[in-house]
Amino acid sequence: MKKTLLHIVMHNGRLLQRAVDEELSPLGLHHGQGRMLQAISRVGEITQADLARRMDVRPATITNMLKPLEEKKLIRRAVDPATNRARVVSLTVKGARVSLEVQAAWDRVENRLANDFTKTELTEVFQGLEKVRSALGGKGPDGEMQ
Repeated sequence: MKKTLLHIVMHNGRLLQRAVDEELSPLGLHHGQGRMLQAISRVGEITQADLARRMDVRPATITNMLKPLEEKKLIRRAVDPATNRARVVSLTVKGARVSLEVQAAWDRVENRLANDFTKTELTEVFQGLEKVRSALGGKGPDGEMQ
């Protein structure tokens, strides 16, 4: 099989997803739910539509992902008083605590990833992956094209 950038990026993405899922498993969460909690934690209160845009998913996906988080009492949803129709999402106290545990899990995976690189190599890898993200039309965590 010919080695391609596509293959290695896809394979690494799957391995990364598995590593994050393993770290989040004790919390009863999967990678998408952890990502959702982190996104909400960064902005505080946010409409479901804005959350969908930030996470680059369809609004129906956000609704399905929020249901189990609401059932676990990690988030609360309410009607936006400004519009009387949009739904806003925020973390509960429990959700804020779990969000910190999610960050700790992510830090453990990050440490595993960075462990075998020199500082220079890590900078080069990071820059290369940002180029991959940009080539595919992705945006940085702040929503800017990078």
